[in-house]
Amino acid sequence: MYIIELDRWNIKQGLPSKPYTDTDYIRADANIQGINNAIQYASANGFKHVILPRGQYALCYPREIKIVSNITFDLNGSTLKVIYDSNRKSPFDTRITTDYYKFVGNSISFENVTNAHLIGGTIIGCRDDRNFSNTVEESKVENSYGVIFQKSTSYSSIKNCVVRDYMGDNITFSSSSVRPVAVFNTGLTLNAIDYTTGQSIPSSNTLTTNYINIPTDSVFSSFLIAGAGYTRLTALNNKEVDVFFYKEDNTFIGVLKKRKIYTSISIPKAASKIRMLFANETNPSKNPNITLHFGLIPHHNIVEYNEVFNGHRGGITLGGSYNIIQHNVIRDNGKGTNSFLDSKPVFNSSTRYAVNQEDSYGDNCVIRNNVIYGSNHGILAGCYSIQIENNHIYNIDSIGINLYSLMYANIRGNVIYNCTNPFGLMNSNFENAYVNFCENSIYGGRMNINTNDLYTLNISNNIFVDVMYINMGSNNLDNLFKNNHIKFINVLGSPIIIVNNIENCYFESRTLIDVIFRVYKQNGCVFNNIKINIQTKNQVTMSESVIIDNCEYTNSILNNHISGTKDREVRVTKSEFKDSVIKVGNINTAGFSAITIIEDCKLIANTSKNLFSTDFNQPNGLIKLIRCNIEITNPNFSYLIDHDKSVTDTFTLFLKECKFKYSGGTPLNLTYYDNAIPMIKFISTDNMFNNIILPNEDPAIYVGYDTDNTFKANVTLELEGDIYTTTVDHNLNTLEPYVLCISDTFQIIQPNISIINNNSINIKHSKNTTLLVTIKKL
Repeated sequence: MYIIELDRWNIKQGLPSKPYTDTDYIRADANIQGINNAIQYASANGFKHVILPRGQYALCYPREIKIVSNITFDLNGSTLKVIYDSNRKSPFDTRITTDYYKFVGNSISFENVTNAHLIGGTIIGCRDDRNFSNTVEESKVENSYGVIFQKSTSYSSIKNCVVRDYMGDNITFSSSSVRPVAVFNTGLTLNAIDYTTGQSIPSSNTLTTNYINIPTDSVFSSFLIAGAGYTRLTALNNKEVDVFFYKEDNTFIGVLKKRKIYTSISIPKAASKIRMLFANETNPSKNPNITLHFGLIPHHNIVEYNEVFNGHRGGITLGGSYNIIQHNVIRDNGKGTNSFLDSKPVFNSSTRYAVNQEDSYGDNCVIRNNVIYGSNHGILAGCYSIQIENNHIYNIDSIGINLYSLMYANIRGNVIYNCTNPFGLMNSNFENAYVNFCENSIYGGRMNINTNDLYTLNISNNIFVDVMYINMGSNNLDNLFKNNHIKFINVLGSPIIIVNNIENCYFESRTLIDVIFRVYKQNGCVFNNIKINIQTKNQVTMSESVIIDNCEYTNSILNNHISGTKDREVRVTKSEFKDSVIKVGNINTAGFSAITIIEDCKLIANTSKNLFSTDFNQPNGLIKLIRCNIEITNPNFSYLIDHDKSVTDTFTLFLKECKFKYSGGTPLNLTYYDNAIPMIKFISTDNMFNNIILPNEDPAIYVGYDTDNTFKANVTLELEGDIYTTTVDHNLNTLEPYVLCISDTFQIIQPNISIINNNSINIKHSKNTTLLVTIKKL
């Protein structure tokens, strides 16, 4: 353990006051040089722990404190502060310009080091001193960082520090290596490489590079393939590459097949050169847009137990691979429309955040157990994979967690509270990308997941409280929305759920609330105090259907209502309706039908006074019950159907093979409908009524047979030659087997009958009469 000798290394405690003089800047620069010299001395003499005597120390740009390998630099509770004046030129600013506010730099750097650590102090950036006299231009400045991990740094950390007030990010990871090599299109040929000999062979769909030398200025045991420049993406069609290794004299050593980009690729000891094979490529002039990072990008570093705040653009830029951000308070960075608490202006771009991967890339970084609040965005992460777990993210002006350009993400166990958009998903740019969003608690906001079909998305076991909009936005049928609990406590308006399929989800509200469901399949879901407004995504242009199975409804309304849309059929099977209403409607949509079919379901009326309702000013609609059990215990049960409007001939109710039971002490006098005017038909066939007195039948409305399987028509035969004849179009698709009955007013008659086709029967008789024709499937 080495305690820095301040006088020996020309380091002075104390912070000067503005306006700063050249002497103040020179003093601050001397402090940085002294600290660097002291750290180098400690490292050269075998010390592992270097302690800065507690105090306040001035820093300035552009010189940086350099952390070295195998050293822990302990700030010992000290404060390091950048002195800065936006309106006065620093003596170290060599630019010939008057925009002094654009003079930037970094304070502490981990560069190509391993097992290096920074602990226990406060680091304050230039934003604290900035004047922002030129508010518009100075608010655009972003290129200064507090602590930076770069150029292959590994197994290093910053811990128990306060880092604040830098113009870019308070802490940043740069996806840079100690030796990057850009690969352009020079040397690409339309060839393959023989896996045994390492020699080129003809190909029509693969490109190969020429020999690429492995840098010799260091001993490199690994490298990775990444994008070029600021882009996170390569231009390769296939993100897996075959890498061939050769000795100095081009002797082939061997090949590593299907090495994916952004991940470590080992280099054989004897290798001096490599060649690469790119699959599914045919254009030798193509720029693959890749960089080879020898020595890797920063990996296995940790940022933990810090407080990171007041970053102008953002809090932490994440990058590299296997780096961890954990147990930090990351607050008030990259603020949104509200100003900072110190009233300084916000960064001029919407990309303001707590944690962001920006132009960085890497594999399997981790963000966990952090408190994040007071930013425009919470976490913006992508490229190549990410783990975001057990964070508390709240009071975010825009997106809580937003993902982009990635192959895999695991978003688990986070609390996301009062964020305008809790979770977002942008383009993947990778095939077979997978996102797991599970066991999170989301309170408030609108979750618009604009995912393309390259993602497979699993949203399961989450709780959503007062989330007004959930849109998975994809046609990928493999997406899951499963085992989620959706709760509405205090909302204004109608929440919207846009998901292809939902399974085993629970929806509840304290009072009856209208929720729009643009969902094609619902399975195993429970609804309590929910008015389910059934819609579909393409309803304006297409007639679509909805399938519901094994669901439970309590004090709810299942509403199949069309207004300005095409036909819609809703089929419900093996479900239970408890004090709930099944409703259909058609408003101002002539020529289209709303049809709801309820099959093998149970309907219970303990408190409800009706089972069905309608809302029509246009014909027509249908509710059809097949093999359902209806249990009525409410003695004040009024009628089966409640019509909202009295519009002629708009609705049909079809009851088939259902069992009705009233549990009261005296039989229930059942009324079919509150108003006969809207009824087209009331069809009842093969139903059982227990302890129920049925009303008188209206012959203009009531149909007592199965119209699906039975054809009835009154026909008048007309003279044709010497015989009376007519053709009956019965519109039954299948006639075998069937029963045919023809009668006049008084008796069954036996005419001459011939089948023309499956839909028509010709009837001939010796006299002109009006006959009743009945055709029924067996």
